[in-house]
Amino acid sequence: MELTHELREHSGLQWVLDRLVPLSPFGRAAARAPRWYGPGEEAALADELDNLALSLSLWDAKQLPEPEEQPCCCDAPKAVRPKEPPLCGVTRCLPLFHDIRGSFDRDPGNPFDLVELFEIKHFLVTLEQVQQAYAALPPFAGIAFPPMDAALALVDPDGRRLPAFSVLSSYHPGLGPLREQKARLEKTIRAASEAEKPALLEQRRELAVREDQLELLVRRDLTCKLMEYKADFLANMDALGRLDLIFAKTKLARRYGCRRPVFSRDGSITLRGLRHPQVAEDLLARGEAFTPLDLELNKGCTVITGANMGGKTVSLRSVVLSLLLFQCGFFVFAEEARLPLFHHVSLILADSGPGAGGLSSFGKEVHLLDRLLQHTRGSFFFVALDEFARGTNPQEGAALARALVRHLGTLDCVALMTTHYDGVSDVATAHYQVAGLVREIDGDEHDDPRRRIARRMDYRLLPAPPGAPCPRDALRVCRLLKLDPELMELFQADL
Repeated sequence: MELTHELREHSGLQWVLDRLVPLSPFGRAAARAPRWYGPGEEAALADELDNLALSLSLWDAKQLPEPEEQPCCCDAPKAVRPKEPPLCGVTRCLPLFHDIRGSFDRDPGNPFDLVELFEIKHFLVTLEQVQQAYAALPPFAGIAFPPMDAALALVDPDGRRLPAFSVLSSYHPGLGPLREQKARLEKTIRAASEAEKPALLEQRRELAVREDQLELLVRRDLTCKLMEYKADFLANMDALGRLDLIFAKTKLARRYGCRRPVFSRDGSITLRGLRHPQVAEDLLARGEAFTPLDLELNKGCTVITGANMGGKTVSLRSVVLSLLLFQCGFFVFAEEARLPLFHHVSLILADSGPGAGGLSSFGKEVHLLDRLLQHTRGSFFFVALDEFARGTNPQEGAALARALVRHLGTLDCVALMTTHYDGVSDVATAHYQVAGLVREIDGDEHDDPRRRIARRMDYRLLPAPPGAPCPRDALRVCRLLKLDPELMELFQADL
């Protein structure tokens, strides 16, 4: 499935991805294009979630203390080395890597230059440190680092693991004698008279040209030999990226208290203590708190009704975000989650979606819905629709919303729709209602209107019977928003 820009933005997935902090260029590349696990890939997704759980346990663990020596009465107290999570041996190496993938995308006849050979040596030396630290950890499923000892020996033949690279004389039998001759000549030049120097400098130039030619031969040979390990280089970069992304997911889960979801085998969705982190963080900055949500969705279409500004759209976005995170191998922002794998997950808002320029909000919704139904034919999918058909006249809009709910009930899908139309919940699989404006508060008439509504609003989703009428809170919302009194009188008179 394609994670479009619109889906990422409207669900909040991009907000989450922006808060990942991979340490290597390979991890950052993996975070930009997270893998999607669809139906049939349950085992692979389970491995990814197992890896994340293992990473969490290792972050929370401390290294075992070293055996203590028997103290001597004359011994001075020894400094206690602080303990660190076992993963630190790997994570301290990850920021040292440079992205060298482009160096291997080349014509075989084009040799590596000295900078590229330095970068390759630096990569291999750092990779060796990662491999040693990784070998001390419990195994992560599906992540292995192919050995690169032979490649490292090519760029570090003396095994000194120094951070620099140069074309050593040992690379070619002609380099040593040539360099010795050049060094002797340079000594002679320093002692020569001004009249003798031009001829000597010309000799030095000829030797330098011959040296460059031999070094080019060495670089061509090294390039040819190193390119034989291209697949291993790329496999190691992929493994580094996957491991780095797991660590980044771990830090995100620890920061926000995310939980591991479990697989739903019957296609249903259960979410307890669900929250949307982007909205929750915005509320926290204003001194408010997010109300966790509980809901269960089965095949067919579930309808949510409730007051204006009651959080219905946030509920949709929270469910969609959980599904997307789960199917990208993340823990989710909920206390408990039981989720299935869908072929496709979609969120339809009237103001979202490309390819429908020039259409009204209603026309755009219909365009997106038609494209979704065509694209998901024969597959198991999830769709969330926010106030579908609100952009047309109420009679036709209500009829179309009811027809859509009935139609979705015949498809292999789980759907969630918010609506203000009466009668839509009659034909739905289930019905939830926002608790609504249930609190009476006095004395805050001069406060910010939005805050006044938030104080009175109960954002919980409560099960409601099919056909329960949609709440009539528009009048109270208008009062709290301090709508013009004369207009309010006319509004109330017409109710």
